[in-house]
Amino acid sequence: MAGVINIVLIENTFLLRSGMESLVQEIPGMLITEVFDGSEKNLFEKIKKKKPDTIIINPDALAGDFVSLITKLQNENELKLIGLLSDDCHEKISSRFSFKLKLTDSKHNLSQQLRKICGTDKSREKQQKGVLSNRELVVLKEVVKGLINQEIADKLFLSIHTVMTHRKNITKKLGIKTVSGLMVYALMNNIVEIGEMG
Repeated sequence: MAGVINIVLIENTFLLRSGMESLVQEIPGMLITEVFDGSEKNLFEKIKKKKPDTIIINPDALAGDFVSLITKLQNENELKLIGLLSDDCHEKISSRFSFKLKLTDSKHNLSQQLRKICGTDKSREKQQKGVLSNRELVVLKEVVKGLINQEIADKLFLSIHTVMTHRKNITKKLGIKTVSGLMVYALMNNIVEIGEMG
């Protein structure tokens, strides 16, 4: 989707996964569209299917052939590969990444680094008027999956009023009033895949 950076995260620990998802959610114009734990079969094909702009990988999460996967991903045009690295990460591994995030960095530093790497600066944010916020994207995804307002509220731990406000904002920003129209929009912009829709 124009203006939104789609991110795939490869991380196998709950706390790091949750922390990265929370961090990215706070940065306008970024969205984690899929999380893998690194042990999946045919991981490269699964990642490619998601058409991400950026991949954040903790090399410790990869169960298979790390070098093979990284090499394949590096051959993908315009794909940013970010290593989520510990302080004691071996040079042979860290040197494979053009971009690096340190697990021990502060939230502020990680956020700044992500913005710098992915290019979400002030000028980019100005171009994003009319683009959905991260929370609106999450709500849109649930709407096109066929969930009703109360189900979305329960799933996302929001009030039904908040969900309705998000839906009004989505409709206003996109100029699309029907659920079927939103489905087409979500498919065309790789927010959901056809199999996910209700």
